[in-house]
Amino acid sequence: MKSASLLTAGLLALSNVIAAPSPTRVQQTKAHKRWNNIPSGFVYAEDGKFKIDGKDFFFAGTTAYWLTQVQTNDDITKTLTDIAADDLQVVRIWGFREVIGETNDDPATFTQQWVNGEQKCNQAGIDRIKFILDEADKLDMKVQVSLTNNWAPDFPANTTAKFPLGYLSNSYGGIDTYVQQIHPGGDRDLFYTDDNVKNAYKKWLNCIIPQISSHKALFAWEMANDPRCQGADGRTTSGSCNAQTVTRWTADTSAFVKTLDPNHMAASGDGGFYCTDCKKLFPRTPPPTVSGGSPNMVGKRGKRSGYLTTAMVREQIKAREKAAYRAARNAPGAKKSIRGWAAPATSFKRQDSSGIGPGYDGSYQVDTEDIANIPTIDYQSFQFFPDQNTYSADGTVTSGPPPGGAGGANFENTVNAGIDWITNHADTAKAFNKPTHMTAMGLVNEDSSANFVPFFSTNVADTDTDGSVQKRAQRVSSDSQQNRAYGSWADHAVSRGISGITNYQRGQSNLKGRDSSKRSIEERQSNGSRNSGSDSQGTSPDDGYRILSQGTRSIFKRTGKSQKGKSGRDSG
Repeated sequence: MKSASLLTAGLLALSNVIAAPSPTRVQQTKAHKRWNNIPSGFVYAEDGKFKIDGKDFFFAGTTAYWLTQVQTNDDITKTLTDIAADDLQVVRIWGFREVIGETNDDPATFTQQWVNGEQKCNQAGIDRIKFILDEADKLDMKVQVSLTNNWAPDFPANTTAKFPLGYLSNSYGGIDTYVQQIHPGGDRDLFYTDDNVKNAYKKWLNCIIPQISSHKALFAWEMANDPRCQGADGRTTSGSCNAQTVTRWTADTSAFVKTLDPNHMAASGDGGFYCTDCKKLFPRTPPPTVSGGSPNMVGKRGKRSGYLTTAMVREQIKAREKAAYRAARNAPGAKKSIRGWAAPATSFKRQDSSGIGPGYDGSYQVDTEDIANIPTIDYQSFQFFPDQNTYSADGTVTSGPPPGGAGGANFENTVNAGIDWITNHADTAKAFNKPTHMTAMGLVNEDSSANFVPFFSTNVADTDTDGSVQKRAQRVSSDSQQNRAYGSWADHAVSRGISGITNYQRGQSNLKGRDSSKRSIEERQSNGSRNSGSDSQGTSPDDGYRILSQGTRSIFKRTGKSQKGKSGRDSG
């Protein structure tokens, strides 16, 4: 009864808040409480760094989105203990899961329920998140809670798919769930623009945030995982949604979050995509200037104090072209001709530099620099998934993963694209004097490719035959290549001062599985072939990125030690 009373009071308060117009920039600034009265042990952002009790906080972390689905407390405790033993100090989880209609699912595994269009918070699911925070606090760890997901493809109610609900990272509901429950058949970008949909999301925020706002183990609230106009397959956009649409929504939502919890940080959760020619809704004042010459050129340490520009990205393209030219020219077997060096046709091909690629031109409907300057966003975030997005600034592709995939002959380009991506975001963070968090990095290898399910799909990519999912030839050829890529990106992130470095996704073995007295998601949908939160072998979910091998884990353990060392904390 007490919980119900609190929820009722919260919803009454919400009705007054959401009726107000969107906050102005002045209101947003006021809502963004200064950190001088923050409780002890809370993480905050100041002078371009994360801090705890006045001391720098650099960290490495991991994403265990599935942790809320593990149905025994012992498995949660074991997972967090093992993560802490790997010197990973922040764990990122999905703090949401919506179910539609009546269900026999374990109540601890979902946070909201929609029945005939009516939205209900589920206290048992929120209590599960509280337990995770309690256990993390015992281990001196922090938990980053993502509040919804951009990716929510349709899952049939009685699916017999290999990967049932609650197993994949995109099977927890999300943006499309809100839209389809309120406006069936509506364009999915109504999530960002329609008052009824936005208020439904704020109703959810008002349900969960006040219950956790006093917990010092909470690292930050993430407005959404990878918000964009475009989403899962089968969902349309109005055609008017763009980067500014996402920026406006982020400003409005983060300001609302700050009214509920001024003591914890708010982050966008965006993928870090640039829009170099976009008009800024939150421009730097005074306008930023660029100094130190062309930034980010290979072999140089240029500086910039403002926005990344198209010209700068093109300089980066030229630098990579020159590096590829030199590498091909010096490669074993390269022959000299009378007129000079003649590269084999397959060794090097100059790219068309007229474009700058979708990671930089706004094609992904995100302007990470505009988002970073929102007063109620405390730090800049970015991700790196070269199997699913194009990051290389070569102008040869317009959308999707690079032709031929991220591995194979493209592997070196993939590694270099990651280096440039990290460099650009480190420079962005410095220019805006906010810390930056690489919230996820993932690269599929051959061992896990059979389980690779793109964020926008419910099917294993290599098994798709109907053309709705792009077939994937994007894998590294060996574990050693994957490890080299992870090691290169993590080491570079440390050297460039990235405050937080998080891998994707945590692999955990020897889980006990569900409580036999409760009916699991998988029991309902797959005749018990999988335990909730783990597979039939007691191993955590794998959507193509699971990290289990000690070799790979050691890379991020080393990163965790390095980050602890920069913070002056004991690395064990």
